[in-house]
Amino acid sequence: MSSGEYYLDPELYDAIYSDVVADIAPHLELMRQAGGPALELCCGNGRLLIPTLEAGRACDGLDYDANMLASLRAKLSARGLRANVFQGDMREFSLAGRYALIAIPFNSFLHNLTQHEQLATLGCCRRHLAPGGRLVLTTFHPSAEKLLEWSGQEKFLKELPYENGRVRVYDRADDDRVEQLRRMTRRIEFLDAAGTVVRRAAVNFTLRYIYKPEMELLLRVAGFARWQARPAFASYTDAGSLAGERPLREGDNIAWTAWNE
Repeated sequence: MSSGEYYLDPELYDAIYSDVVADIAPHLELMRQAGGPALELCCGNGRLLIPTLEAGRACDGLDYDANMLASLRAKLSARGLRANVFQGDMREFSLAGRYALIAIPFNSFLHNLTQHEQLATLGCCRRHLAPGGRLVLTTFHPSAEKLLEWSGQEKFLKELPYENGRVRVYDRADDDRVEQLRRMTRRIEFLDAAGTVVRRAAVNFTLRYIYKPEMELLLRVAGFARWQARPAFASYTDAGSLAGERPLREGDNIAWTAWNE
């Protein structure tokens, strides 16, 4: 990964992202319309790759984290699914194939913390696209109101069912609004059926958010001549929150498409 290494172990990832569902249906439709070989970067342990394969669409996967890939391979084996899965860095991977579609979902592109890393990732993707192929990535567009609301103090994020109890997630965001860096401290509590905290975990990670004109410039410098930005969905946790056809707004999750022409 980039210098902003995240990563939850697979069990924690599955526990705290079990409610992230809004991007599954759009991702499956994207894969259905790929028009050729597809690759998912930052595929993790299969939150999107497994539904893709279960829907009958072949897709390769690449991720930096060996533990997540081990979890993915175990899930694939348990379900009788097959896929080409590679360990690699989105900034500098080298695969033999060329793809009609490369997808970087779920804000994963934002783990590139410098322009050098951002351009390296975009350039590497373009080199792996077939002529006319598409790069599709989803990123949140910063909202000044939300940046201020979440900055500098811990907030309760969500509570979800987990095994015979619950899991609670708390986030603290410390923002550098000059460098556009959001340093996250995430605290996780596991509760038993009686509501007693029986386990705690914590993870730190950093994102570099990107404004729309900045992203357009990055794509141009990386060699893309045509792109499109559309609102994707209002919330990753609401399957009914597809944004539809409307102008972009602060705080949107943006679906970027760039063509290799």
